[in-house]
Amino acid sequence: MKTIQRIKNIMLLLAISIAAISCGRDDDETIVSEPTAVSKYVVGFEAFPVGDAAPVDYILELPSLESLTTGEISVEGQGTPLKGWRFFHSVDNTVFTAGYSDDDTCIAYGLNENGELTQKANFAFQSTLDNYAAIDDKTLIAVELSAAVTDPSATSIPDRSFYIVNAETGLVEKIETHPVDSSIGDGTPTNPPYIPWVTGMVLRDGKLFISYHKLLPDGTYTNIGADKANVAILKYPEFELEKIIEDDRTGPIGVNGHSTGIEQTENGDMYSFSPSALSAGFTTAVKPSGILRIKNGATAFDPDYFFNIEEATNGGKLFWMDYIGNGKAIARIIIDDTNGAGNWGAFFKKDVFKMVVIDLINKTVTDIAGVPTHGHRYTSPMFVEDGKAYISSSTATETHIYIVDPETATATKGAKVQGLGLKGIFKVTN
Repeated sequence: MKTIQRIKNIMLLLAISIAAISCGRDDDETIVSEPTAVSKYVVGFEAFPVGDAAPVDYILELPSLESLTTGEISVEGQGTPLKGWRFFHSVDNTVFTAGYSDDDTCIAYGLNENGELTQKANFAFQSTLDNYAAIDDKTLIAVELSAAVTDPSATSIPDRSFYIVNAETGLVEKIETHPVDSSIGDGTPTNPPYIPWVTGMVLRDGKLFISYHKLLPDGTYTNIGADKANVAILKYPEFELEKIIEDDRTGPIGVNGHSTGIEQTENGDMYSFSPSALSAGFTTAVKPSGILRIKNGATAFDPDYFFNIEEATNGGKLFWMDYIGNGKAIARIIIDDTNGAGNWGAFFKKDVFKMVVIDLINKTVTDIAGVPTHGHRYTSPMFVEDGKAYISSSTATETHIYIVDPETATATKGAKVQGLGLKGIFKVTN
């Protein structure tokens, strides 16, 4: 019994010693906690003009997703005013905003280590940056072009400038120049020279797919070859033209001011949309508004796939389409396209669109319940979180965020925007 008691005493002493040593070490060591990542929602805000002044764009941070769903969004006493009318786009955790006519600077914003929205960098450009694409989570490509050239009678196609931007630094890594199309007009009425006007870009398997319009080089935005969809395929990063593909089942792809003329789905397939709409700036519309497909691994339009949106139930002429996932896209369809050619009415009026869900696989169009007849000018790719799309839409009297469920084709009215609209909604993390 004494032996057993002695063993117990020894074990107790050992336990007390170990505990004392551990406590001593804890007191001597400094515990370093890892910094907690901060996420915020950032919007490109188009504010009401004061008097005869032009609208002013802001970049504004919101504290939570709830800010998009309830209450009001305003820049009164907050936000950063920017110069002139602007485009907004994002790559991963960087938001870019580029001036359109009053400013020749593109600014990159992100969250600093304290979770504050700050300017990361900026760069200047020579002419308008008119189309943008996040080709991966580290790279933005922005295309610089104008709708006119110095010598409209020239028979060669001028180079387009492609700005390759590092999204982490916000700075231009290089500028590539390429004419996009290899064709050369001879100046005759049936074969005039033209400017390729980029409307979308997708990078897949080392190839950059570029959708574009053909415009007369006189600044009138007159369509040439409006009876075909055109895509140039360039080797990337070499920027060497591999081939031009065309399809005569629909017209030119995409529309001015949007970066989603052509998009890639989860399985690598690409879909393009063609408006063929006079109120969307087209000067001629001879083919139906429709959707084409380029299958994964292919470098040609799929001859077995064409979705004629005008013939579909609930269809019409497409103005905008953005892919949301699971084979579905959300789109705006022009209600009335009887305006004159090239009048751009769909960009300015507030009663021209209905919103729909397009099932790209099953070729169906479903009206979205809960979104009124509306208008909205230019937009960046829509914001999607947890399978829901957050979209800014304006009526003649007010602007709201609508939260769209593509599975049920229903929408809930969210926060009211005390301005002309939101040009972009983004989520950024430091």
